[in-house]
Amino acid sequence: MNQKDERTWAALVHLGGIIGMLILPTVGNIIGVLVFWLIKKNESTFVDSQGKEAINFQITLSIAAVIVNLINNIATGFWSITSFWRHTRGEFYNAWGWTNLLGVLWLLNVIFSIIAAVKASNGQSYRYPLSVRLVK
Repeated sequence: MNQKDERTWAALVHLGGIIGMLILPTVGNIIGVLVFWLIKKNESTFVDSQGKEAINFQITLSIAAVIVNLINNIATGFWSITSFWRHTRGEFYNAWGWTNLLGVLWLLNVIFSIIAAVKASNGQSYRYPLSVRLVK
């Protein structure tokens, strides 16, 4: 594989998280990266290393989204209980903008994936911040 192809595939691996997230919001980000990474990981060490970075970041974002959804469900439960007893919307639910955090996670995915794709297309390795390195 020539250097230009390596850069293109590495950029596609990073963009796979955004593409997958648009198609299947729950786990599409992980599947999108996996598809591009698994196709070319054995042909290029650059694509392999960038694929590992991208998959680790997408797994980290998915774990964060699960945590935010859990907290949101708990908060909604508290809202339901307080509205039942007080006949008003609970203050706990109003004080926390948990659904806004899902938007922040989506925005972080878009921003960091685009930065990584640009770096990869220039032939530079990119290391995502705030990423748990599970795949080594």
